[in-house]
Amino acid sequence: MPIKTYHLRYVALLVMVLCVGCQAGAKPAAPTLAPLPTPTAVPPPAWQDRDTYRAAMLEAAADDVTRIEAPTFYQIEAYVDITAHPPRVYAIQNTHYSNSTETTLDSIFFRLFPNKPGYGTALTLERVTAEGEEVELHFQSEGTALGVALPNPLPPGQSVDLHMEYDVTVPVENARGYGTFNYQGDILLLSNFFAMVAVHEDDGWNLSLAPDYGDPVFAETSFFTVELTVPQDMVVVTSGTTVDRRDNIGETTTWTCISGPMRDFMVVASDRFVQSSTAVGHIRLNSYYLPGHQQAGEQVLAYARDSLRAYQQSFGLYPFAELDVVEAPIQSGVEYPGLVVLAEQHYEHSGELTEFLVAHEVAHQWWYSMVGNDQVNVPWLDESLSNFSTIYYYEHTYGQARAELAFENFVARSYRQAKEEGRDGVVLQPVAAFAPQDYGPIVYGKGAVFFYELREKLGDATLLDILQDYFEDRKYKLAVPGDLLRVAEIVSGQELDGFYTEWILSAE
Repeated sequence: MPIKTYHLRYVALLVMVLCVGCQAGAKPAAPTLAPLPTPTAVPPPAWQDRDTYRAAMLEAAADDVTRIEAPTFYQIEAYVDITAHPPRVYAIQNTHYSNSTETTLDSIFFRLFPNKPGYGTALTLERVTAEGEEVELHFQSEGTALGVALPNPLPPGQSVDLHMEYDVTVPVENARGYGTFNYQGDILLLSNFFAMVAVHEDDGWNLSLAPDYGDPVFAETSFFTVELTVPQDMVVVTSGTTVDRRDNIGETTTWTCISGPMRDFMVVASDRFVQSSTAVGHIRLNSYYLPGHQQAGEQVLAYARDSLRAYQQSFGLYPFAELDVVEAPIQSGVEYPGLVVLAEQHYEHSGELTEFLVAHEVAHQWWYSMVGNDQVNVPWLDESLSNFSTIYYYEHTYGQARAELAFENFVARSYRQAKEEGRDGVVLQPVAAFAPQDYGPIVYGKGAVFFYELREKLGDATLLDILQDYFEDRKYKLAVPGDLLRVAEIVSGQELDGFYTEWILSAE
């Protein structure tokens, strides 16, 4: 057979076979595809990476950065113009917020405390975006609460990135709110100058506003990276730890500071500060004071050192790498995470009251900073316990007799006097429910006496076990009175509702 004829027949036969196969439903084999590569996870920026904040912790407590469930991360670049009248802070803020509630959120609320009535200042927003989109804004609580409408609902467990640009005017010689948001005597105090995420509770966002004689902050534990640019001759003291400082063209310096897990971030700056330092174990303890106040500044440092030792032994480890105590033109003393501000008068006329105030404010590092609470509506939970805790400072430093005397003079006497004058009151009330003259005797006095009497009832060893367990149970979290009562009853094995009602929920 000729090759050409064979070839034609072979092709025809092959076509017939293929056609029959197609009619029978046969399918050609699918080609083999190479597996797709696994996408590489994009790491978060450093300010959203928990490991970044280990540098602000003791080595023994560095893993605490992993204990916070769904924390908020703040990145703030702030530029201080001290020559403006009044001084101004220009800020760019990025906030990474995770919805840890059980509710899908349409808005996120921030507290804008520079807008608090009476300050005469403002936090003026220039730009706000969520996930890069412009958003609607609405204000509540006399301008101190900002609602940011999200472009898309935020389900539980999901996160959103928000960007803000704003400027803040700082009041001059301002005594409102203890004077901690103020520029006076060449000292700049920037308490709550930034946009702070509000707390979302079961019934919605908590937007309560405290009067001037109460602490305003109710906040979840978060992480902060703050870059503050100031004149080169200013010393900057903040919550957390300074990790970088660089001089810029134009005679300014940028300080980069990070926090551990903290629920607030305070800044104090001045070109007048003198510094003394010491250590408690691996904790760096700093005292900043004005020229001419070295003796008082170093005495304050010693009080803070002994307080830190006493409370670590009594309640648990202070986990941060440093603690600062700063002289400033304020009223009395005010606590912040990792930082205590003390009034100038206590350096000019240092005495027993100064010692007590330092012990009280350092105790707040446990009760408010690490174990948080609603300071506006439930102020006794941290103030009463901090005032009572001073008894451990005095017992550790001087012995029981001196501790009893200090507790009587600085704590119990004010309550006893108010009671004799017919001004007894219920301890569990919001700040605004108290007249200014009654707030101290009832919250700082009667509430602290409750703990004193509880120690008498249960014994010192049992009460210390209660406080240690309460600290570990609510560390970096928010506490309510029921948490304290629950732990106390479990540890003591006693029912304490009646005792609690008598002291905290009742008045004669």
